[in-house]
Amino acid sequence: MTFSPPKKASKVQTGQRHGKWLFEKVRKVKNSVVLQYDEAGNATGLAHFASPVTGQYRGRQVIKKAKSKSDKITTVRA
Repeated sequence: MTFSPPKKASKVQTGQRHGKWLFEKVRKVKNSVVLQYDEAGNATGLAHFASPVTGQYRGRQVIKKAKSKSDKITTVRA
């Protein structure tokens, strides 16, 4: 008794199966992305991340903006 399939799957069948899996995966990823928007309605970044523009997350200031370009951004743990 062998543990192989009774007939060999063709290259087309294998490619279709693989292509369908990729299509479904891409669709799920596209539907799962949630963006955050500013007052003008423009997308500024991913939801559940601090806003790169204001440095706020859920109304709290979590990133302290640097005063000059040479200063690094420091996080505020509040």
